[in-house]
Amino acid sequence: MMRRHRLKAPAGVVADYFRLFVNRRAYTLQSDRPHPESGRHYYFRPTDKKTGQGLSLTLDTIRRHIEGEITIALYAINPENQRCKWVAIDADYKNALPDLIKLGYYLKQDGVESALEKSHRGGHLWVLMAEPLPARDCRIYVYDLASRLGLPVKGAGLPEGIEVFPKHDELKPGDRKVAEIEGLFIAVFNVGGQFYAIEDVCTHDDGPVAEGDLDGYEIECPRHGARFSVKTGEVLAPPAYEDVATFEVRVEGGVVQVRAGARPPEG
Repeated sequence: MMRRHRLKAPAGVVADYFRLFVNRRAYTLQSDRPHPESGRHYYFRPTDKKTGQGLSLTLDTIRRHIEGEITIALYAINPENQRCKWVAIDADYKNALPDLIKLGYYLKQDGVESALEKSHRGGHLWVLMAEPLPARDCRIYVYDLASRLGLPVKGAGLPEGIEVFPKHDELKPGDRKVAEIEGLFIAVFNVGGQFYAIEDVCTHDDGPVAEGDLDGYEIECPRHGARFSVKTGEVLAPPAYEDVATFEVRVEGGVVQVRAGARPPEG
């Protein structure tokens, strides 16, 4: 009978993980139970059972993740300064691996070291920063290099190609972004150039809703199909029956600002 041995994460490894990868203390946790309909293990934001506030990432949580006890996902950008500690270049398409190797070679010519991680169809290139850099600048640099090398870029008129994470720090029409503000997770949507903000929680099961499909002003919960208006917070389809909280949004100097605790005026 084979024994299963779980990797033990030394304190130094846990500290290095935090230093290299953690941009903010918020995180999501993968459910250990598959969804009964899709069979997928969805991610959710763990909360304190007494206060309902989102839990902050701890060194012990990181240790459990490294040791394989749980699976967590981290946010790519520090929302306070729009900087990132790392860049992940993802390529998940046929014959993607040679493209990543080529990209890694030319990154090195620019003095940028990268680490290749293989996946089933392609892989990822990881770039770890000596210090946090503006996410937008990192993304522009990688996409410009990929363009000069003739590599496919997903979303630039192509269904498949490389993707760069952090993916975006600006909200274009049809985009959405989730941020933690004063202990609340708030989702901001750009619908036709107008910005709207709702609490990122489905009132049916308390899971995040911003990951769902956006159709006009309607957002659909990715788990059970409840629908809400991002403009008014009104619930539009079951199994949810309670509205979701909305918040006031304004744009100043090109920066989208959300006022937590303040609902927009009626009408």
